[in-house]
Amino acid sequence: MGFTIAAEDALAVTQVPNWFICNYMPTAEGHFVKIYLYLLMLCQHPLRAAEQSVSSLADCMECTENDVFRALRFWKKENLLDFEEKDGEISSIVLTAQPDTSKADNAAADSSAAIIKPEVTAIFRQPPKTNKTVLPNKQTYTPLQAEALKNDIEIEQAISSVEQLLGSTVSIQHLQLILYFMCDIGFSKELILAMYQIALKKGKDSPSYIEAIGISWAKQGIRTVSEAKEEASAFSGRYSLVSKALGIQRSLTPFERAIIDEWDKYSFSDAIITEACKRSVLKTGAINFSYISGILENWAKHNVISLSDIEQCDEDFKRQKKANKAKRSTHTTAKNQFQNFPQRTYSNEEFDNLEKQLLRSVHMEKG
Repeated sequence: MGFTIAAEDALAVTQVPNWFICNYMPTAEGHFVKIYLYLLMLCQHPLRAAEQSVSSLADCMECTENDVFRALRFWKKENLLDFEEKDGEISSIVLTAQPDTSKADNAAADSSAAIIKPEVTAIFRQPPKTNKTVLPNKQTYTPLQAEALKNDIEIEQAISSVEQLLGSTVSIQHLQLILYFMCDIGFSKELILAMYQIALKKGKDSPSYIEAIGISWAKQGIRTVSEAKEEASAFSGRYSLVSKALGIQRSLTPFERAIIDEWDKYSFSDAIITEACKRSVLKTGAINFSYISGILENWAKHNVISLSDIEQCDEDFKRQKKANKAKRSTHTTAKNQFQNFPQRTYSNEEFDNLEKQLLRSVHMEKG
């Protein structure tokens, strides 16, 4: 007589491929199977996986660290995973979606409901804090994957905090956004919360705007709330002033900030900085920080300390320009006055008479 089996919560599960159950589980050692299944579960909980080590895995599975290494080497030989080892510790484990063996073929027809879809899934791999501008491609999690990931305590708490801020249940777009930054980029729940707080403080709650903040942080290597607040604080001061004057809707690049920081040596007021930005846009029709630096440097040479001083500089420039134009005009006239003198023309008869007069004067001098 058979029996039925069900789960009270069908979403809080780990999918196990049929080819593993049918072709690997029956012949593998017990703790090898336990370790593989546990790794499979960690694929659905990347934050928990990032905290794991060989030692913690051994404690959890009630085996030795050597047993863990033996299991990993066994599954690597079977082409079910690959791992990197450094100084006796595991730095990363990658589970393949399907083994590169013929064993999987026998169960392929029965595996449609249980095969894990991602091409590869990394375990123990903590996203590094770098200034790389290349970020993971944004994937769309299926409803089943999203629900499974929501069982992770960190993700669950992040979603709950965001819902409190928004005053409503997170939409699909917001959920995908949270999963992307936590699972693919490696943001903590605290950083997710800070990302939403800063956006809402500016009256923005669209997923696209919040994503832009997160992308900017990720590209700058920001991984802590203190770093995020420092960036936000800086953006709200002189950086914010310049961004507004130039119509910039994104976060300033490190290069642009470095140029703005250089302007502090002039001790100009916000009004003067704003005026320089406006003039740059009107003159070049683009965002040109080098051109703004040139304007400020020129004003500094003329001891500008107020907007009225700038007006005076403008007047002096106009007078100087007018004087230079007048000077060039006078020089051109003087240069051309002899060239404009009318020249006399002579006929052939006149030339003959002049020649005869010249000859007579020569003979007279000789005589």
